[in-house]
Amino acid sequence: MRAPIPLETEDGLYLPDLELHLDSRRARENGFISHAHADHFGRHENILCSEPTAHLLKARYSVADERLNPHPFHTPLDVGPFRLQLLPAGHIYGSAMLHVTRRSDGEALLYTGDFKMRRSLTAEEPVFKRADTLIMETTFGAPRWVFPGENEVSGMILNFTNQCFEEGKVPALLAYSLGKAQEALALLDQAKIPVISHPAVAKMSKACRQAGCRLPEPIIFEGNVPPGHALICPPKAVRSEEYGAIPHLRTALLSGWALDKGATFRYGVDTAFPLSDHADFPGLLNAVRRVNPRRIVTIHGYTREFAAELRRQHYEAWSVDGGDQMELDLQR
Repeated sequence: MRAPIPLETEDGLYLPDLELHLDSRRARENGFISHAHADHFGRHENILCSEPTAHLLKARYSVADERLNPHPFHTPLDVGPFRLQLLPAGHIYGSAMLHVTRRSDGEALLYTGDFKMRRSLTAEEPVFKRADTLIMETTFGAPRWVFPGENEVSGMILNFTNQCFEEGKVPALLAYSLGKAQEALALLDQAKIPVISHPAVAKMSKACRQAGCRLPEPIIFEGNVPPGHALICPPKAVRSEEYGAIPHLRTALLSGWALDKGATFRYGVDTAFPLSDHADFPGLLNAVRRVNPRRIVTIHGYTREFAAELRRQHYEAWSVDGGDQMELDLQR
């Protein structure tokens, strides 16, 4: 049996043979950044990322051009004895998985970063490639996290929006400024519903447009929301005095955590809809089947629970957080 591509996990995720850190938030010499969310970003000296993500990193974090090494999706990149490929992850616009192949024997590793299996109006469709080692996120890696279908969730959001209009209220969709905000904008635009955007949302929507994402030109919130318009803003922003003063405001959180019965109370919103940019539990299992790995490392979220489920299905799997019942050694 071929030896696995070495992976170190003591100080974040690190591929020593490539001297490459994976989504490290600490500044490193060389880092792969899967997408432009803050919890995956570090100011590395040399950043490997997709071309759209490079544009978003410049717009969001003012990353200098000389630090960026953007690479097209699917195009092989040879680094020493390895061949790298960036594959669309479906999480947000520009999000990428990293596929690594050792050319001498074909041993392969896939790092997913954050990913989503379901159809998206803004993110590229995810592409999986077979690998011997799979490093995968498990944000919703417990059996109770099963999202409704895309059309059902879209219908919930549009019904809420139109009902608000009928009742003379202002629908406010609460979503993070990069990712679900653009998904909501694209959905409402498809339904011919005009949108007013919080400045942070408008900035990221404009950056996505400039990078090639098909979105309408954002209209920035300037103190009022005209009748027949929806508002998109980050969850925290709606609690500010400026947004709290909007009359007849009804709030809806867009999040996979909406499936939790206490979501509306916890987030202080009128309602919540399970629009997520992550894979749900069945989606995670589907990804494993598509990659067909010999060994799996789970990261983020329900790491131990999902690794245990995979072991029940006769995979060699362990959580990066430790605490597994069975100790597994990637180096054997």
